Amino acid sequence: MKPAVLLVVALAVGAGAAPASKPAGPSLPGEAVELKTVDGWTLKAMFAPSVPGKLTLLLLHGTGQRKEDWKRLAFPLTRAGYGVMAVDLRGHGESRVSPSGETLTWKKLRATRTANDFAEMSRDAEAAVGWLAGQGVPEDSIGLIGSEVGGSIAIRYAATHQKVPLVVMLSPGMRWQEVLTPNALRALKRPIPTPVLMVYSEADKRTAKEVPILYAFAKSAVGDRHATLITVPQERGTLMFRAQRALVGQVIDWLSDPIAPEAPAVSTEALTGGTTSMDNSRMRGPDKTLIDDTGTPPPSIEPDDGGDD
Repeated sequence: MKPAVLLVVALAVGAGAAPASKPAGPSLPGEAVELKTVDGWTLKAMFAPSVPGKLTLLLLHGTGQRKEDWKRLAFPLTRAGYGVMAVDLRGHGESRVSPSGETLTWKKLRATRTANDFAEMSRDAEAAVGWLAGQGVPEDSIGLIGSEVGGSIAIRYAATHQKVPLVVMLSPGMRWQEVLTPNALRALKRPIPTPVLMVYSEADKRTAKEVPILYAFAKSAVGDRHATLITVPQERGTLMFRAQRALVGQVIDWLSDPIAPEAPAVSTEALTGGTTSMDNSRMRGPDKTLIDDTGTPPPSIEPDDGGDD
């Protein structure tokens, strides 16, 4: 075949070929690691180290979810210098082989007051913190961020581990999967308070009813300066990051400054200038509740007396 004919054939083949697909990006930052719990579970996780001086955040997902559900938060956290470990909790994602060797999904986990496999996920958090400590990460630099039942596990872990520097609870509830939280919040009342951030959606009727009560417990335990509440319009858990993109920035801002400044002393001098803040969406009211862009704080809901366990 002549060279000119070969060129025509090559061009024709190239024109008919499908364009190469763009390779998919990583689902989470960092490297895959394996954790062992004291009761025999093998857990899969992803870990990205922090820059010097920054916290490492342990990310605990909700029921039926997996570590990849933290993607919208995990990448911005690492870009801000934070370390991140996202874990597939027992019965979820790639962590489905039980200590007996049986494949056990979250749908088969027990959630009763007498036998609760979800409450045992505190051991998953312990395994993650233990692994991080083995890598030289100081325990007092490991914060916890949990979604729904993951938030319940996070606050219960913090209640019994005083070195936890802070906790973020997305869509917290009184008893996700029968894992109770009020007493854990009360247990945070100690000489060095643990800052707590709660985030919930007004459209989620269950958490919209329960969070104000839990927030009152938190303020009673750690004080107004160490308790923060953010309200968004819709969705639940990690899905709130998709519905409210500014939420990621608000959470990262709080991580860098989780304790509100002391209220200024009353002055008789004339006020000058305007209100200053990081941005309009993060202005704080007297109780450190975040005020929305209109400058109007969300309505307060007085807790009832029936919030006890």
